[in-house]
Amino acid sequence: MPSCLALLVPSALLASPQQPPHRVPGPVQELKSPDNGERISVSVVDQAVALEVFNELAAQADIPYPAPDGSYARAHKMVRILDDRNICAAKAWIVGSLYVDSTRFGEMGFAYHVAPLIWVKAGKAVLLEVLDPSLFDKPVPYETWKAKLLAKPKATLKEAFFTARFVYVPEERATTGDDYAEESLRDMNQTNRTLSRQLFMFDRLKRMKKEENP
Repeated sequence: MPSCLALLVPSALLASPQQPPHRVPGPVQELKSPDNGERISVSVVDQAVALEVFNELAAQADIPYPAPDGSYARAHKMVRILDDRNICAAKAWIVGSLYVDSTRFGEMGFAYHVAPLIWVKAGKAVLLEVLDPSLFDKPVPYETWKAKLLAKPKATLKEAFFTARFVYVPEERATTGDDYAEESLRDMNQTNRTLSRQLFMFDRLKRMKKEENP
């Protein structure tokens, strides 16, 4: 599966037939996890590309963004789509008592939440931004994303950390690997399908009740 290239690799090397297949081209920058010191290579893109891939992710009909749970399966699907776009993402995790308000479900609480993140060039600066269509309508700085999940007074933060994109659930954070586990991919597909069906049934029942009680 894709692995990241070093920052500013000459284009001639990118085209070399000796390169392993499916390498991720383009510049990357190291990301250090704040709690465990893990160092992760993450793609650097400009703002236009970041918005373009965000919109592409948001338009995926098979990713159940409105679901009140399942961020781990959504994030896993998203980073694989980013792989296909030659963008090497990491994952941002927040663990604790987290809350957000939803027009569909009201207040929702989570034990943890996860989403992809990349480096985004903004002028001369390079910012760490999260791609999370379940909470925002565009890429947002990591601290903005984190603050939204902790905005309510009753919210508490247990830990926040980054992992490589291959990590599926928080319990796997200490594992090392350079590929997606087949078991995780199967669970990702099943979880996203199940949540999509649940959302469909929720909306259908809601419409039926509205029709019965106009």
